[in-house]
Amino acid sequence: MKDKGMPACQLLALACILLGSALGEFPVHPPGLKERFLLLSLHNKLRSKVQPPAANMQRMDWSEKLAQLAQERAASCLVGALPRPPHHTQHLGWNAQLLPAGAASFAAVVELWFSEGWSYDYHAAQCLENATCSHYTQLVWATSSRLGCGKHACIEGQERREAFVCAYSPGGNWEMNGKTIVPYKKGAWCSLCTSGCSGCFKSWDHSGGLCEVPRNPCRMTCRNDGRLNMSTCHCDCLPGYTGRYCQVKCSIQCLHGRFREEECSCLCDIGYGGAECGSESGSVTCAPAAAGLSGSPASSGNGQL
Repeated sequence: MKDKGMPACQLLALACILLGSALGEFPVHPPGLKERFLLLSLHNKLRSKVQPPAANMQRMDWSEKLAQLAQERAASCLVGALPRPPHHTQHLGWNAQLLPAGAASFAAVVELWFSEGWSYDYHAAQCLENATCSHYTQLVWATSSRLGCGKHACIEGQERREAFVCAYSPGGNWEMNGKTIVPYKKGAWCSLCTSGCSGCFKSWDHSGGLCEVPRNPCRMTCRNDGRLNMSTCHCDCLPGYTGRYCQVKCSIQCLHGRFREEECSCLCDIGYGGAECGSESGSVTCAPAAAGLSGSPASSGNGQL
């Protein structure tokens, strides 16, 4: 991120993160649904904040298989060989941290990994001397598009620790001629997305940009079980619902006329009127039926009352 060391204020902030984010009493449980969503959102948020900006950074999705492998790795307390991935699985990347129990939340650990970017010189594609940057470069590796994380309580004698592990696929930190290559290509956000990831995902504040599969080019969703027509960006609503997003509940039944979907109203046949076209024209007084049938200009259209 920068070609100089971390400022003193940043060091102080990290110290506060590690010392002030207690997780509570043992035992430590694997990340639940809420924490998984938080970790995934945080990864994508941080990947949208790299400097220089990334032109080909992909948006990450959660992988249960990777989460299982990460949990297996955490349960080993980072001792021994890495878990063996399933057959035909791409190269995996790993970020792992072993800290005193209660020293930091999982989110704070991810922030700690990202803070290594202060010691990474993008233009030289290397870390500052005597510094660690491998957690950072894996976290922001452009083509790593799937994520899974796990944590475990580790007790060694009287010492209690917590293992935090995240697995990434495809893995990063590739080397060429003995030197690690840059984790992403710099440029305007989403300017070098591949054809398969031509969408550009932006965070709620419209900052940054991550390449993603254009799952919904219409950028809209249909409510009340309506079906989105991707070619026309129009919602096909179930009976009883109408509106652009199928958001309007409509219980009108047109007895003698045609239903106007967008307006949730009836276009009555000649000779009928009322909200549901259930009233014969002879029983209402708002428009004389005889005049309408004789060709009066008042009824020269469709005969609606």
